[in-house]
Amino acid sequence: MQSWLREGTGITRYDGHNDGLVLSQAMAEGEVDFENAWQLQATVYYYHDGDTRLGLTEAALTYQPLTAGWKHRVRVGAFYPNFSFENPKAGWQSPYTYSFSAINSWVAEELRTIGTEWQITRPGRQYNSNHTFSLVSSVFVANDGAGTLLAWRGWALHNRQTLLGERVAFADYPSISGPLELQPNWVKPFLETDDRIGYYIGGHWRHRRNTELRLYRYDNRGDPLQVDSQGQYAWDTKFWSLSLKHLFTREWRVLAQWMDGSTAMGDSAAVAVDFNAWYLLTSYKYHKHRFSLRYDNFETVDTDNNRYDVNDSHGHAWTLAWRYQPHKYIEMGIEYLYATSWNANRTTPDQPGADAGFDWPQRGSREQWQLVISGVY
Repeated sequence: MQSWLREGTGITRYDGHNDGLVLSQAMAEGEVDFENAWQLQATVYYYHDGDTRLGLTEAALTYQPLTAGWKHRVRVGAFYPNFSFENPKAGWQSPYTYSFSAINSWVAEELRTIGTEWQITRPGRQYNSNHTFSLVSSVFVANDGAGTLLAWRGWALHNRQTLLGERVAFADYPSISGPLELQPNWVKPFLETDDRIGYYIGGHWRHRRNTELRLYRYDNRGDPLQVDSQGQYAWDTKFWSLSLKHLFTREWRVLAQWMDGSTAMGDSAAVAVDFNAWYLLTSYKYHKHRFSLRYDNFETVDTDNNRYDVNDSHGHAWTLAWRYQPHKYIEMGIEYLYATSWNANRTTPDQPGADAGFDWPQRGSREQWQLVISGVY
């Protein structure tokens, strides 16, 4: 099926249109360290696809003073929240697979903290304890579009990070040309629509250097009745996220994450969807080689009474990757991704005025191979 980036209903970034040699991405990250515990960091990406090709994904100022006891860190700007363990590399990249999990593909698409975050940490080593605890709190604006892609397209798997100010396309579903005709078939995720402040709060726990847990509650406090002049609604999106990382040995580790939440927009919840997803990833590192295997399971459940806009979907995916770094400036790897999904809205509903030609198969699958060569400078 055609990728949603080209207004199709597929759940991978690439489709048959992309077979061959592709410049997947180019990234530059810059940091400026000041002498007074402040640091400025910004990340720029270039992509060959999407609405915008070049732009920022993050730009933030961090304050992290050196203290003898409790540690404090404050971030101000636009940045990713630390929900997961999957993307610790520069530019919010993953060292495990080239395609992110369904959860973090959605985070890359529709979530960014544009505001401030405060993290306070009680380091175990300084208190003769094996346990380290952190409390994280944030207030933010301009994330009112979060939930749009999940509601209509459902979950996806890819490595495309939405640039700040960019709009993301999806299929022109019949329901948004009928009762929801104000809504275009695209979303600007990082837009302030309702003048409300959102928040998230989280807790981190680490046992020695082997086991870590992160639990977060996110709520953008969107007003689903607010719509801007271009037809984009504010979405009331909230969820729980729980992440785990455990190191069995220096070579073997396992990562897992679970997310469960809901999103809604419009009068009397014209569109209301519950969503949940989880993944389990195991990874083995042998000298300069890393082998990773991940299983994803994902679902959206339509909870509104709008029979012309049915947004139930579910699916799963397997991702297997080998990455090899023969030189500090060069990496190569191979990734195999198999994803299958069922989406109710791929077939035209019984709706007056709907396009009768909209008749895509509800169930689809994708096998995707990538041979990747990357350089780091």
